[in-house]
Amino acid sequence: MQVMETRGTRVEQPDAFDALFFGHAARMVRLARLLGDDDPEDVVQESFCKVYAARGRLDPDERRLLAYLHRTVVNEVRSRHRHRQVVRRDAHLFHTDDAHDPTGSHDDRAAVQQALAGLPPRQREALVLRYWMDLPLAEIAEVMGVRPGTVKSQVSRGLEVLGRVLREGVER
Repeated sequence: MQVMETRGTRVEQPDAFDALFFGHAARMVRLARLLGDDDPEDVVQESFCKVYAARGRLDPDERRLLAYLHRTVVNEVRSRHRHRQVVRRDAHLFHTDDAHDPTGSHDDRAAVQQALAGLPPRQREALVLRYWMDLPLAEIAEVMGVRPGTVKSQVSRGLEVLGRVLREGVER
């Protein structure tokens, strides 16, 4: 987000937020989808609304602004996961798999996404941010709110579990 200083007052450039949205919305939707949210477009819309509301307090440096946006999306997905867990815990629902995609079982992408969905949330976040969003470890640590060493261990553990699950799927 571009900001101009005018007599000690911060003034935003009119198209800066539009540029941020149109330049990064699709990647943020991918991030939310890969983190396992059912409605990634809504997550991203909510995240951009939060960034817009906080725009006066944010650092105008694009790298730091993107890190803040990534963190907002990750936090929004976490919040929705927690909410769904509470709803599931308190509801007595039957879940049946009526819809079966016969071609999905043979698709490598579907297998990876299914294996990814089975990971603990922190491992899934670390892997998605590292390998799908291509973020460096330091930025992932900032987005997740942990130390870089924690990111490394989460990535390592996640890759180990993913590899095991995918090998088991191939052996069947």
